[in-house]
Amino acid sequence: MAMLKDLAVVLRLTDWSETSQIVTVVSREHGQLRLVPKGVRRGTRQRFATGLDLLELGELGYWPARGDAQLATLTDWRQRESFVGLRRELLRLYGGLYAAELVAAMTLEDDPHPELFDALVHALNTLAGEAPPAPQITTFQRALLEAIGYAPDLSQCIGCRRPIAGRGGPVFFSAGAGGLLCRDCEGPRVEKWRVRPGVVGTTPASGDARGWFELMDYHLTHLAGRRFKTAEPLAGLLGAGLPPRIE
Repeated sequence: MAMLKDLAVVLRLTDWSETSQIVTVVSREHGQLRLVPKGVRRGTRQRFATGLDLLELGELGYWPARGDAQLATLTDWRQRESFVGLRRELLRLYGGLYAAELVAAMTLEDDPHPELFDALVHALNTLAGEAPPAPQITTFQRALLEAIGYAPDLSQCIGCRRPIAGRGGPVFFSAGAGGLLCRDCEGPRVEKWRVRPGVVGTTPASGDARGWFELMDYHLTHLAGRRFKTAEPLAGLLGAGLPPRIE
């Protein structure tokens, strides 16, 4: 089998021994990969060095896992973008780390989603730039859910099938049911989250960032069955609330 090459973003670095790490990346054409670096050459136009960094985009070369081996072998890494602007503000940095954690948790190895990869790179680029970070974080949450096929229906009540916008009264979201519930239909549902008024009838880019973050993270947490490590500090920076911790 020939060595494979692809574009990838570094999602996680995990110590494996005293001298090596397991590198988890998401690649555009091959999906999530776990690799052991071996003789990695890492270079940029300005410098030549060793090692990889979280949240950097690069070109990788690797040998797929063979036989009983569970890990592929990373043999080449050429950095293309470090998204250095993420490090100038905590909200931007935690937004990038949260996006990486979502991709690592919500996608499978060797299951490519090119549109999700492009959305992640766009999110990191935007977060590293000058645009307000909050709308990009919520836009990425929605893009990820669409890519993995779990985007909720937010146009109507999933109970009575009537439009939600303009009806007044509290609105709830049920992750298990996959959509919104009006005040007439939410009663029997134990699992639900009250939606902020600035969400219904808007988009992640135009609506209340706190409300969108809460709703999307609530849904993602329900799907994953656990709280994401970066969600709590990110929620604090956004002034958003989170549901009770899942144990």
